[in-house]
Amino acid sequence: MNNIAAIILLILACVWTGCEGEKPPKAITPAVYHWKTAFDPTAEEKSFLKNNAIRQVYVKYFDIDLDNQRGKPTFKAIVQPKQTPSQGLAVVPVVYITNRTLTHLEGRYVKALADKIYQKITAINQAWLQKKPATIQIDCDWTLQTKKKYFALLQVLRRKCPQLSATIRLHQIKFSERTGVPPVARGMLMCYNMGDWQLEKTPNSIFDPAIFQQYASRLDTYPLPLDVVMPAFYWTIVYRNHRFMYFINTLGSSDLRHLHAFRAEANRYIAQKDTSAWHLAIRKGDVFRVEEPSFEDIFHTSSYVKRKISNQNLTFALYHLDGKSLTIYTHAQIQQLYQPL
Repeated sequence: MNNIAAIILLILACVWTGCEGEKPPKAITPAVYHWKTAFDPTAEEKSFLKNNAIRQVYVKYFDIDLDNQRGKPTFKAIVQPKQTPSQGLAVVPVVYITNRTLTHLEGRYVKALADKIYQKITAINQAWLQKKPATIQIDCDWTLQTKKKYFALLQVLRRKCPQLSATIRLHQIKFSERTGVPPVARGMLMCYNMGDWQLEKTPNSIFDPAIFQQYASRLDTYPLPLDVVMPAFYWTIVYRNHRFMYFINTLGSSDLRHLHAFRAEANRYIAQKDTSAWHLAIRKGDVFRVEEPSFEDIFHTSSYVKRKISNQNLTFALYHLDGKSLTIYTHAQIQQLYQPL
């Protein structure tokens, strides 16, 4: 009886003092996205893969967009494999589907499109890697209007590839009762592209901690196992007369801050006269907004997500495998991001 009482007291003491015991660290699979048409990593990019023990690379195989002339889905930007991945590096095919494709797709053609997607992926895999894909990921920012067709397409694909995954945006976490939960094995939480890049006044469309906190409180209750991808890229967005003009990838503050033709206002650089740079004609008043996610914001958010999601095993990925983009963080910082808690 004394032994039983002692056990009960020990349990109660643990409850009172919160000594539930430390949870084991999350098991992290390091990964990276490849979003270029040609798979032809440079020596620098190969070093990144090796030095960070990257085990998975999510390779965009192709886009599916609407052919405006025919009004039908069409394959675009099909991957061109120039190199074979190193041994031990698993390739996950990714297909990006525009929402307007689904909007114009008749329901009776959903299965046919899913079949074509799988056939195309399999053909690329067999020619490049001499095997069928173990898993596939579909990337689409579906809406309430396209949800039914998109989920039906995923159901067809999952019958062919049981380990199918899909990208999940933050708003699809917070409002999952309305947006629905895709019928896949896992979700990949996209922690970037959070703001409206078309608006000149947006502080940072790549990553905004305030926006993240507005949407992230329900991560632990989402009914799918979640992986996560964080941004490792930067760009500058140019506006003229308060209207979006274009992106300039891998153009940052270091490229702009010393140019006398621009006046700096925080992360905005305003042209003070007509000039030219980077093979562009620049007019007085053009606004160059630099978007460079800070390591501190990305690190703290990554740590929060790793703690918050409920599954013990997860893939942590960076977007994307590009030598210049990855210089936004130091090697030591990147290693910190990939570490389990």
